[in-house]
Amino acid sequence: MLVKNLFPSITLWHLAIFITIFINQFIESAYLINRDMSLNRSNVPKNILATSLIGRNYTAQSIHYRSIPQVIFENEYFNRKRPLEMINPFNEDDYFKLIATIKGAAVQSYLPYYKIYEQVAKEINADLFVCDYLINHPCFDLAWKLGKPAVVIFTDTFYVSSPPYKSNPIYRHGCHANMENESFYNRFKCEIIFPLRNSWNTIDAIKDLNAQRAIVGVDPLWNMKGRVSNLLILTNNFFGYEIPSADSPLHQEIGPILPDTFPSLTPVIDSFLSTHPRTIYFALGTNVIIPPQKAIIILKSFLELINENVIDGLIWSYGKTDISKLSQSTNSSIPLSTILNNEHPHIHISKSSPQFAILSHENTKVFLSHGGAASCHESMYTATPMLVLPIFGDQPRNAEKLEFAGIALKLSKMNLKVDDIVSNIKRLLNEESFKKNAERLQFLAKVNSKRKYRGADLIEVVMNTVKYEGIEDENGGFKIDNENLLRDWITPDTRMGFIRGKYLDVYGVAIILFLMLSGGFVYVLLKTVRYIYIKFRSGNVNSQASLKSKRE
Repeated sequence: MLVKNLFPSITLWHLAIFITIFINQFIESAYLINRDMSLNRSNVPKNILATSLIGRNYTAQSIHYRSIPQVIFENEYFNRKRPLEMINPFNEDDYFKLIATIKGAAVQSYLPYYKIYEQVAKEINADLFVCDYLINHPCFDLAWKLGKPAVVIFTDTFYVSSPPYKSNPIYRHGCHANMENESFYNRFKCEIIFPLRNSWNTIDAIKDLNAQRAIVGVDPLWNMKGRVSNLLILTNNFFGYEIPSADSPLHQEIGPILPDTFPSLTPVIDSFLSTHPRTIYFALGTNVIIPPQKAIIILKSFLELINENVIDGLIWSYGKTDISKLSQSTNSSIPLSTILNNEHPHIHISKSSPQFAILSHENTKVFLSHGGAASCHESMYTATPMLVLPIFGDQPRNAEKLEFAGIALKLSKMNLKVDDIVSNIKRLLNEESFKKNAERLQFLAKVNSKRKYRGADLIEVVMNTVKYEGIEDENGGFKIDNENLLRDWITPDTRMGFIRGKYLDVYGVAIILFLMLSGGFVYVLLKTVRYIYIKFRSGNVNSQASLKSKRE
């Protein structure tokens, strides 16, 4: 009655709801977690040495990284030994010459790079090394020798760990990125024969590399992959594009890694795209040099598509290709001077272009690319179907993954034809599945692009772990045993050995016991059947003898 007098409009039902809400709020406030601000370590000083043995220096050209001290130097041996035509081979023989050159560069440049890394690490008192994976052995070896943690950065999971159904079309000629539907012969060839051949071909390189290691007092290593078995590996990739696999906790996918801001469209390109609603963007990266004959074939294809009104615009970013050599090509029936002088109404060319901004424009319908990792990520992020012309490195494997995901078609660098280019672009424009798959991958790319912050957090975890597992030196730093660092992340099977780690001993005993029990059961069953048969037969004989005696 008191409740009714004070609050005549409140019923018992309202009162029950009010009490429930109050209790829930009380419980939530009682269990509210106060976030520890020490987890925000963005202002904690860190001395990180990030190294790259080969590749282009992007940080020096970006306004976002000018606050980072940089040491830029050239790999003289590699540059001296590789003519331009070998950088972008359009035939298999030249490509394998390039592979041999890279292996030689890895050996010959080991000592110079090791000494440079060592000097810089000493000057900045490096707490952690970031090493790009492939042939950057000096970085891993120096971190190992100094007792400093190292983190691996790479774009393709195949090179660091891969189940048998993953392969590489480059190192294993005739194999495919996904061996799921291949025959037994192809799977045997790609998993057994080619790895044995490649291992045999790298023996001399490993011997020479170990000789260089001995000079600086680093223990030899007979695995070309380097000292990565116990290190955190951050892969600029994501499942949905990459073929799925069950990797070690030490292997973390944090891609696609994309900057937060990109260069915007220039007024000229913006105007061109606005007036050409069906535009193709053509770019083969910063290092690919297109032979004049190949460039002519591609340009002929675009002109045919324009004449058929399939497309109405082409933007070509030619990079390092010397376009002046195109006019020297014989039997060319295309208006080269008009195109090269940017006088063609439907074609715009430039040495470099704001690629991401172009791909983001609604009038860009297809991207003809070499299939580099960054280009693939940007194309997926913007949902732009791709026509891929893979040249070398990870590009053939990327092209197969894109085709498998249903976002792209690929061309053959060895057999490039106008008809193939025209028909493939028509398919990309007309078949709805390509755009639908592109939008599906776009969602995955956008969601996973936020994982770069997780990559930074994982590096913080490594550095924090060092404080508890390392031994403090005279400079206040910590020295650790890389074999035991992050042992909580290392799966126990790697320490148990192959037989125990795969539980082959347990399964073997189980099979033996099963066979023994099955054999015993079959033995008893046969004995029982034989006994019954003998009894039945003897009884039948006795009954027949008794019947015969009665008749007599």
